[in-house]
Amino acid sequence: MYKINDVVVYRRDVCRVVGKEKSGFTGEKCYVLVPYNNTDGSTRMQVPVSNKAGHLRDLITKEEIYDLIRETPEIETLENKPANMKSQYANLLKTDSIRDLICIIKTSYERNRMRIEQHKKAAAVDEEYLQKAEQYLFEEIAVVLNVTFEEAKAFFVEEMSKVSF
Repeated sequence: MYKINDVVVYRRDVCRVVGKEKSGFTGEKCYVLVPYNNTDGSTRMQVPVSNKAGHLRDLITKEEIYDLIRETPEIETLENKPANMKSQYANLLKTDSIRDLICIIKTSYERNRMRIEQHKKAAAVDEEYLQKAEQYLFEEIAVVLNVTFEEAKAFFVEEMSKVSF
């Protein structure tokens, strides 16, 4: 059970629990969540306390961040099939796994690197999903480490430079 002011992840969004109330639709007891960076509180979500769908989870811990960094070299990239990259990326974004964000990031970087080597522009689909995956990943890391988004990204890149591929 979460308490008021707990910070959680719902689907991919870092949120603060601001209350509990009965759903007008289902009658279930629900958490009321507000996205973490939504300062005016205008966006509110109701999520059943039962969490039957399993989309509500704790933030990763500092230890899990370091584990993720160590595991990153072993996380597979997607098969390079230009005709269905968008659907592959979209399917990974629908999961709740933080490792799937790393898969998207690694795949996008690799595909972009190859295109640049061939003197081509980066593919729009890779850029779009790279941006989304980085936003979700580094926003969560930023909250856990109590730093800015940019500092979280720099931290991750710095720590990755220490890991051998």
